[in-house]
Amino acid sequence: MNKYKVKGFTLVEMVITLTIVVSLVMLGTIEIKRYREKMILTNTAQEVKSSVEQAARIATIRHEAAYIRYYPGSKNIRITSKGYLRKIKINPHIEIYNLSGLAISATGSMPPHTITISDHKNSKRIKLQMTWGRAVAD
Repeated sequence: MNKYKVKGFTLVEMVITLTIVVSLVMLGTIEIKRYREKMILTNTAQEVKSSVEQAARIATIRHEAAYIRYYPGSKNIRITSKGYLRKIKINPHIEIYNLSGLAISATGSMPPHTITISDHKNSKRIKLQMTWGRAVAD
């Protein structure tokens, strides 16, 4: 009689291996979620910054004041000037502070101002120095 000994994983070894693999997959999933949240925040900050700069250019080209209003309830930003309207939809998880009622003069300038964009975990600030024609993001 030949006895064959089959080598393989025991049940305990298999459970430990599965636990380690599932833990690594979950860790990757959490990191991807954090990365996605940071990208949404960064993209929103960049969009707000470019919208303010665009409003300043429009005010300068048309020689008319432009107004930027943020509506937190509907998560919309509206840029208006005579004969011009642009609406920007903001992600529902993002909050924007100090953006209500900004006025850009007909020369494209405004007093220095800081806008804060937050997702309740991280935040980005945009410093408007539009007297010198610049919007600087932190």
